Amino acid sequence: MASAACLDVLPLLPVVDGQQATCREKPKLTLAHILHPEHWDLPEWKGPHVDDPEGIAQKVDELDHSVALLKRYRNSLRPIHRLSPDILALIFLSLVEEDAHPLSTQFGAASWTYLAHVCYRWRAIALGRGALWTQLSTRYPEAALACLERSADAPLSFVVHTRADSGNSKEVVDRVRPHMDRMRHLYIPWTHIHDEDGNVSELVSSLIEAPAPQLETFYVYRVRAEGDCFALPTVFGGQTPRLRVLKLSYSYPQIDRVSFGNLRELYIRGKKRDLITMEVSRLLEILEACPALEIFVTIKARFIMSTPLDHDDEPLRQIRLDNLRRIDISRCSAFVVASLLRRLIVPNCQLSMSVWLERRTDFRFIFGVPDELCDEHPLRDIRRLHVSYRSAGGSVLIEGVTSAHPFQIVASIDSNANIGDMPTVSGQILLSIARTLDLSLLEEFTISETSFYHPHVGFSKELWMQVLARMPLLRTLHIRLQSITDSGFCRVVLSALATPDEVTGKLPCPLLETVTLVEDRTWSSLQWYKFAKARKELGHPLRRLSLCLPHYENVEDMAETDLAELREVVDAVDLDPPQETQIELPAAVW
Repeated sequence: MASAACLDVLPLLPVVDGQQATCREKPKLTLAHILHPEHWDLPEWKGPHVDDPEGIAQKVDELDHSVALLKRYRNSLRPIHRLSPDILALIFLSLVEEDAHPLSTQFGAASWTYLAHVCYRWRAIALGRGALWTQLSTRYPEAALACLERSADAPLSFVVHTRADSGNSKEVVDRVRPHMDRMRHLYIPWTHIHDEDGNVSELVSSLIEAPAPQLETFYVYRVRAEGDCFALPTVFGGQTPRLRVLKLSYSYPQIDRVSFGNLRELYIRGKKRDLITMEVSRLLEILEACPALEIFVTIKARFIMSTPLDHDDEPLRQIRLDNLRRIDISRCSAFVVASLLRRLIVPNCQLSMSVWLERRTDFRFIFGVPDELCDEHPLRDIRRLHVSYRSAGGSVLIEGVTSAHPFQIVASIDSNANIGDMPTVSGQILLSIARTLDLSLLEEFTISETSFYHPHVGFSKELWMQVLARMPLLRTLHIRLQSITDSGFCRVVLSALATPDEVTGKLPCPLLETVTLVEDRTWSSLQWYKFAKARKELGHPLRRLSLCLPHYENVEDMAETDLAELREVVDAVDLDPPQETQIELPAAVW
């Protein structure tokens, strides 16, 4: 019982001078005293300064250590500590990845390190996981050096900031250089790859000359500065066997200057006033060297053909890229883009193109798609198609969905081209589109016109019959007009849809069931009645007719209109056309 009684007065001091305190020492600072401050027997308790003959200050320091150990033990009893260190490390890593975009202002700041201040266990886990310390940026030199030391052998991501120079970043770059063998992602501004003298800057030359066997991403990113676009110099000795993503701003790649064998994504960006210019033959060499390529994007780049790619007596040289799932090409000659795509076999690819319209000697328009589509061309098997005339901007938007992918083509009339304006040539453009694309399985077609002051011409009955004849499975037709004039640019489509073919005697689009119309001022309900009645008498009735016409806007009693007569020949007639379904095409992410 005596020993038990002593426990009430044992100090909370685990070790003092190598020996554990005992009750016989009778220290003044005991556990009982600590729990009851009113019984403290301390000299001049509230004085500003007193002597400490009994070493109370040291004992308090030791008590602090003991309390810290007890708190650590208390924390270990919390439910959160049921998670294993590996699970906690994954949670920490997810927080690190929130700031993982290399060009964000927080990248490399190690702002997540507050986690290491929560408790001893969390700090031990954070300091012991090298993967948490792999984001380096010259923007934060002290953090970069600390991360480099704690990253152990984990793969690194390194950003050379836009304001980096030999004065503020040389130490960081010099310390990173010996670790290039574990560099995974490297981001350098284009001004350091091509300085004012056209050379690689001294700051980064040692980085891009060193071997980088683990490099997966090399990004030459853009900054606001004067300078011309340039060819990428030889980087990493031309040996980057694991390179998967190559993003080049104001620069373009060349064979033997970087490894392409494992490349998955290739991005090339030029300047508005200094377009990147590449020979199609050189581009084909690069694409042929990328058998695993999945994404190919060019912005402000153009391709030229100084010499014919193929001779008449030689078979067409084609490149098969089964993994390619996206092509983005902007502001190029339609003829050159069509020639390029004619040489690519890309069966699983979605296209996004912006081209300059061109016209052949037979007056057929070229909008970037080859005249003859091979069986595996990505624009075969189209199910939905939307043709939208942007007359004020001199362009036409062609977008749609195949059985597998969406696509989008913006074809514009160059101001220097001798083609004419969009309202004048819109009819022939539509016919060229119908003749070029594979519309044999098309089920839904939308044609629209944005606001413009001049009516479109060239949409004759004969033209529409040629267009509709290429849509044998069409079920839904949408017509959307926004012009403030009575343009009626497709006013004869009703007549074409109700006129049998002279040879076969069959109506075009025999499966057509739904027609919707918005804002045309030239079609009367009588025309709709005659059209629907003619198709019904020939065995091809309409199921739904949805109209939004100006002459119905101020009608108070719909029973007094001619909708009842229309419903005699159409199953359902309403005045509320559905909203146009947008075709989603994800933007290329830089």
